[in-house]
Amino acid sequence: MLPLLETMMSGSAEALAQLAAKAGWLEGIYATFFDPAWNQEHAATIWLVIISVLILTGVGLPTPEDIWLTLAGFSAYKQADDQFVWYYFVAAFFACSVANLIGDSFAWLLGKRFGFEIRDRFKIMRRLLTEKRMRRVQGWFDNYGSWTVFLGRQLAGVRFVTFFSAGTMRMPWLRFLLFDFLGCFVSIPLWLTLGALTSIYGREWLDKASKTVGGGMLAGALVVLAIFLIVVKVRSAKRAKKDAEDIEAEIRLSARGEATPPEAQ
Repeated sequence: MLPLLETMMSGSAEALAQLAAKAGWLEGIYATFFDPAWNQEHAATIWLVIISVLILTGVGLPTPEDIWLTLAGFSAYKQADDQFVWYYFVAAFFACSVANLIGDSFAWLLGKRFGFEIRDRFKIMRRLLTEKRMRRVQGWFDNYGSWTVFLGRQLAGVRFVTFFSAGTMRMPWLRFLLFDFLGCFVSIPLWLTLGALTSIYGREWLDKASKTVGGGMLAGALVVLAIFLIVVKVRSAKRAKKDAEDIEAEIRLSARGEATPPEAQ
């Protein structure tokens, strides 16, 4: 699968580099993206996409929500006409927090309603709720109690497992929301700030990079970076699947050994 993926992405890199070689193509793309007027005109669509994706990440959509939170900070700064307007960022914070809380509550509800038996019913749940992740989160709950929800909000890769586990443990919903919101209060402002900094300095960096290495070379470098990240993601997923299968095999062997009656002396 990986060689095929790399071949496809390499072909895409060549095609993108050819397009980028045309005068002004790449510059036009990021000029539009960094244009405050364009962001203001498409504000409704931008925020609809951001909020929708953040809700879906709560129920296991495999996309890093940190990217979308950064985009929220970027959009808030651009839609304020390239200025820091505090109420734009307060609105962005609450919009992202509500979206996260809604998505996380769905994960909590799934755990409360179905428990870990849902792994036997849906293949995708076996990928999300691996034995390794569940053991790690269970250890956190044993040591930190409700603060595990706060901790899980800060760490990519275990958020769904954390919120799902809170549901299986019948953690009260209001308490769950409290600790989840506390987690949002810490993490979301950081990503919004990063988005604002990207809005301020990103255009300058792209202009310098484009003039230094050329549009085609810059586009090719971005595609190579994307290929690298995808390959790393795929390999990490395969490794996690193998680890989960090994752990499940150990559990089955252990259970079989316990079920076998001891030999008569």
